[in-house]
Amino acid sequence: MGQHPRYRRVTLAVLLLGLGVGWLSVHRFWMRTLLHLTGDAEWIWVTDSLNRVFPVAGLFVAPLELDEPPTHAVLKVCGDREYVVYLNGSAAACGWSRPGFRLDLYDVTHLLRQGSNVVAVEVRSPTPAGGVLLALDVGGRGENVLVSGPAFRLRRVFSLEGERPDDRPPPVRWGRPPRFPWAYPVAISRPRTLDQTVVEEPVRVEGAAARPLPGGGVVFPLPTRTFGYLWLEFEGDGACYLAVVDGADPEDLAALRQSAQPVVRLSGQTHWLDPEPRWVTHVFTFGRRLPRAVEVHPVVEEFRSAAPGVVLGKHGPVPRTRWTTRTPPE
Repeated sequence: MGQHPRYRRVTLAVLLLGLGVGWLSVHRFWMRTLLHLTGDAEWIWVTDSLNRVFPVAGLFVAPLELDEPPTHAVLKVCGDREYVVYLNGSAAACGWSRPGFRLDLYDVTHLLRQGSNVVAVEVRSPTPAGGVLLALDVGGRGENVLVSGPAFRLRRVFSLEGERPDDRPPPVRWGRPPRFPWAYPVAISRPRTLDQTVVEEPVRVEGAAARPLPGGGVVFPLPTRTFGYLWLEFEGDGACYLAVVDGADPEDLAALRQSAQPVVRLSGQTHWLDPEPRWVTHVFTFGRRLPRAVEVHPVVEEFRSAAPGVVLGKHGPVPRTRWTTRTPPE
């Protein structure tokens, strides 16, 4: 005989209650865990103008005074879609989101000093939607002594110096985790900062060695296939689109041009970092403002699997979600 409808309803209610209690327990566990990691850190962003689609970039800057050299310091950061963190002018960390959101943890003790320090995080997105979450532990001062929120100021012109008169409070403070769509980013320990990961001289190609392309743009051929971080060097502002190739020149240049990704940078920014290290043989650039040089900073094999910007999955590195919302390059 089948169950009485009343019993089925009671069974379903008990099951749903159990699932709800289980979800709440997991939610509270992760909230305690993440709050321990990031404290009062808030998701902040550069704009709340979401009525049209356009790429955005910003630089959040905060001062940090230390009475003595830190015994240890841990940087914790998640950026949607891309971030680059600079400590006292040095590129210390980089990463990206989608698919997935990760809270990257770095030991940055060697990059902080007694006295005045400047913490800056560059953020980028192909659309106006995004966010960055950051917290910093400093030995001798405590956990989360500097967190994303009111302590940071937004800068529209790229400069890694201290306070400037045109700095402004964050236009958007989404609030503390959990917030949609980031929920609770997965914490990942990064054993080395950017400066510790790159230990060899960069492979540099000057603009004079670049080859013009039919229909506009240039390609920078590297003298040897290299795995590392791509830096673009500019002189002046203007739109640029990028396609990185590992292998021979592609036969379908039109398709490559169409798939090129926007180089989203701030006014006055002369050096731009791709936060995902990769194999490179050719760097194709299109647009009104082309780089005057490119550099690939090599990553030695033993550092690659845990390098900043590398996300490992079950079957190797996880591919990024391509930036599809864009204006085709000139």
